[in-house]
Amino acid sequence: MIPSAIHQFSIACHAGDGITNGMLLTRRLLRHAGIPSEIYCEECDAPLREETRPFDDYVSRPDQILLIHHGIGNGVEERLRRLADRCLMVFHNITPAEFFDPEDPIQPMLALGWRQVADWKAWLDGAIADSEQNLELLLRHGYDREGCEAIPLLVDLERLGAIQPQHACRPLDDGFRLLFVGRVMPHKNQLGLVETLDHLRRMTGRDARLTLVGNPVDAAYLARLEQEIRDRGLEQAVTLTGRVDEAELARHFQQADLYVSLSHHEGFGMPLIEAMANRLPVLAYNPPESNVDRTVDGGGLLLERDDPLVCAACIAELMDSPRLRARMVDLGERHLESFQPQRLYERLARFLAKLDIQLPRADFHSSRRAPLKYRIEGPFDSSYSLAIVNRNLAKALAARHPEAVGLYATEGPGDLVPDAGFLRAEPLLEELYRAGCDNAVAEATLRLLYPPRVTGMKGLYNGLACYGWEESLLPWETVSDFNQHLQWITTMSHYVSRVLIDNGVSLPVHRVGIGADHILRAQPDPGALPRIKQGFKLLHISSCFPRKGVDVLLKAYAEAFSADDDVTLIIKTFPNPHHDIARQLAQWRKTRRRAPHVTLINRDLADGAIRALYQLSDVLVAPSRGEGFGLPMAEAMLHQLPVITTGYGGQSDFCTEETSWLLDYQFARARTHMGQSASLWVEPDADQLARLLGEFHRHHREGTLSGFTAEKRERAYDLVARDFTWDAVAARVDGALDRERRRPLFDPKLSLGCITTWNSKCGIAVYSRKLLSAMLDRVVILANDDATLTATDSPHKVERCWTSGQRDNLKRLEHSILRAGLSQVLIQFNFAFFRLDALKRLLGSLRRNGIQTLITFHSTADVNAGEETLSLRSLLPELQHCTRIFVHGVQDLNRLKSWGLSANCTLFPHGVDPDRSTTRNDPPAWLAGKRIIASYGFLLPHKGIPQLIEAFASLHAKRPDTHLLLLNAEYPIPESREVTAHCERLIRKLGLHDDVTLINDYLEDGESLAWLSLAEMIVFAYQRTQESSSAAVRWGLATGRPVLCTPLDIFEDVADAVHFLAGTSPSDIRSGVEALLRDPRRQAELQARQQAWLEQHDWARLSRRLANLCTAIRLNAADATAVDRQAGA
Repeated sequence: MIPSAIHQFSIACHAGDGITNGMLLTRRLLRHAGIPSEIYCEECDAPLREETRPFDDYVSRPDQILLIHHGIGNGVEERLRRLADRCLMVFHNITPAEFFDPEDPIQPMLALGWRQVADWKAWLDGAIADSEQNLELLLRHGYDREGCEAIPLLVDLERLGAIQPQHACRPLDDGFRLLFVGRVMPHKNQLGLVETLDHLRRMTGRDARLTLVGNPVDAAYLARLEQEIRDRGLEQAVTLTGRVDEAELARHFQQADLYVSLSHHEGFGMPLIEAMANRLPVLAYNPPESNVDRTVDGGGLLLERDDPLVCAACIAELMDSPRLRARMVDLGERHLESFQPQRLYERLARFLAKLDIQLPRADFHSSRRAPLKYRIEGPFDSSYSLAIVNRNLAKALAARHPEAVGLYATEGPGDLVPDAGFLRAEPLLEELYRAGCDNAVAEATLRLLYPPRVTGMKGLYNGLACYGWEESLLPWETVSDFNQHLQWITTMSHYVSRVLIDNGVSLPVHRVGIGADHILRAQPDPGALPRIKQGFKLLHISSCFPRKGVDVLLKAYAEAFSADDDVTLIIKTFPNPHHDIARQLAQWRKTRRRAPHVTLINRDLADGAIRALYQLSDVLVAPSRGEGFGLPMAEAMLHQLPVITTGYGGQSDFCTEETSWLLDYQFARARTHMGQSASLWVEPDADQLARLLGEFHRHHREGTLSGFTAEKRERAYDLVARDFTWDAVAARVDGALDRERRRPLFDPKLSLGCITTWNSKCGIAVYSRKLLSAMLDRVVILANDDATLTATDSPHKVERCWTSGQRDNLKRLEHSILRAGLSQVLIQFNFAFFRLDALKRLLGSLRRNGIQTLITFHSTADVNAGEETLSLRSLLPELQHCTRIFVHGVQDLNRLKSWGLSANCTLFPHGVDPDRSTTRNDPPAWLAGKRIIASYGFLLPHKGIPQLIEAFASLHAKRPDTHLLLLNAEYPIPESREVTAHCERLIRKLGLHDDVTLINDYLEDGESLAWLSLAEMIVFAYQRTQESSSAAVRWGLATGRPVLCTPLDIFEDVADAVHFLAGTSPSDIRSGVEALLRDPRRQAELQARQQAWLEQHDWARLSRRLANLCTAIRLNAADATAVDRQAGA
């Protein structure tokens, strides 16, 4: 039989309804094959009236086929039975009655629907089930297997496939978004998802959010759901949308990170497929008597239990596994191939042929666009440095992959529209922009924008393009976002790669560089420049932000020259609220008599004018404190202009001793708007710069400058022209993507051993426990066997295999490491722990066995041990081969640098537990009404407790309402007992026995914090010490009370969180304490700074950072080796 038409009937047609969408798909398939087809119904929504016809208008004919869609009781059964058409049921499942209240008015219609399923087999010609599970239900009701087939005539990939890029844009501070789509009713189990979210937020501490999309058809269940959300305090984390239109539904799919379902019944589960079509990974409970497993069919992950705690744990793993989520997206895409229109039509034709119904052959061409190879996202239409990178990278990739690259205009805060005039002037970029707007899907999506927004990317490999950063620390939120949403990162320099790894970005990091050759496309245009004085010309091109070192340049320039010299400094910048170069210059001129000449160009210049600057200048000077790359330096080298710059930062990839003149530097705290207290940059040597400028000027004056600079200029030109062109960068990006395709799905497992004291009265033992808290279940503790234990070692993996002191040769320790098969070892060093020659031999052995070695120096200063001086310099050159050397202070970094160690050195701060003492306890009776000043730490000679007692005596004479609380435990050495006796004598001598409380017993941490929380302020009056950091001061900071410290280097790493006293004498201490007692505003300001510092130094955060860092250095071992090799050059 060749049918004259194939029509469809459903009791009702609703916009967005799965059955209705399935009918529209089926009609489109049939019409494409040339078969007349209409949709008939009893009732329909207004938007569908043009798409459907009333069933009253139906004209029955024996050569027609009618597909009767069935999912609930049908009130026109008798009319259908009388039709002359050959009739087939399309069975969409009837929700089991037990999922509704027994008194629900829907119950009779459910019962009627099931009775009709049983009865209709007697008069129907056949049946199509929209899922395998529904086919099984038909067979259970007696249907003939030859007359039934499962064909998912629901999935319209043409409708689902058009992802609109603007729908994916999300706010900068957006959390991890979970999505579920389904009617709000008990069997959809939205309550289980709310409980899951609560568990997830508690177990991860992250801002996860849940969007529940669906029509609230059960008012009682909706009320329960809303009450549960309130009871769990999730009002800001859960969104109930109600019913939404298709455009809004698409937006929710495209802005989510994970589709999650704990539904107890799904006849098919169309939202699971919609999620896959929107490149969203799927996690779903697979209930019995459901089609979920076959709908997902390998395109997602299935849960065998609907336990919210189990579901939350799975989501937590997925949050930390962007590569796994990407693989799930890929599997979902492959699964969707089975729903291509061609396949659905052919399955329908084969089935109908079994019923002697012949359909014509038809060819379907999918309108779903093939993914781009690359989609570059970010600004590209201005002179902004990121825009320069984005447009030139896109051009270079497009040259290598024609018609496979797209460009999309967006910034940190959101999408933007590029300048129309710019696009008209750049037809290739306009073409790439159109391609990026038409297709959001790519194999690799690369973003470069600021602030770095990484959500909503639709590539299989989502990453950052030529990423740059200029100081040593990234905001923790940025690190977390990168780890949560990206699969890879490409960087502009080895320095940036190293910064990412050291901050705990546990992703593959590829150094690809950036190109400089784009500037050569412009012709030099000296006419676009202002008049520039003749003579020796120094050029500086930068944003003039503080990190660019303009102040260093001006200082050196004034030291080297005066107004009498025939020199000029050209400063080229652009207007920006983050610099005040005009005021800075004016102030400089006021303080410098007869200052040398400066030409300031504070405006944008075209590339032709910039080229003219390079050509007329004699040297480019860039004494920067931190660079991600240093593009003006690379451009200058392409113009054979000699370069003077700092020997540190991203420019070190091409600014070496062979290609440039490098300035020495010292590490220093970065003073930037980022407000990261443990972040570093460097201070270039201004005196050295002044000498270099003088030397260059002398050669210029003598006519020998060209010969003086020729060799380095030639090497610089060759290097940049070879390695730093955009084609070379694009080739490296291609190579990085190829490596990502071959990368294993999961990161290498952490295989770390930590050599430390453990479970003993030792500051390093406490330090290690807190540092390793995020990974204790994955770390082997290699501890000393001569400790007096404060707790049992179980349940952790602890092996006691070395003896502290100067007798152990550490061979037992070495054997334990090798026997455990460790790939990484972290050593907590103290001179009292190991013999230096034994440690030196151990370091060599670890290197020979390919074990990555990390070592923490809590102090780097030499130590006098009787007549012997112990120095870490004796561990050279083994320390040069360590994977990482961790220190706590800037002074330690600079000391190591003076020994030739910097390439593998990292500032890793001490931590605190900021939330362990947040409220003030009620004081005991004898302290009631007192203004308590406290101190804390072991009672040792350098802690300055006697000086503090003397200072307090003077203060108390003026302020009798004060009380000194000394929580200073005796340390088990004679020197500590002597200090205790001295303090007790001093208290008696000064008549302070009622006004000073000295507690010298060792207190548990919680008890110590409880006492400290009574204080109005806490004072650390340390005297001279070789220690580089203090654990005790962190306990003071953890209370949230203002902390005062003597001005010593040991407190350098907490400088942003404490108030420094004028000196170390009792009078200095008294004056500082008294001033702060009188100034509540200053106390409040100090506490605000302290709170920010506490958040940045939270032990939980630092422990996670270390765990991620260890993963990252294993993951990027080849790149890390390149970093060390390059930095040591």
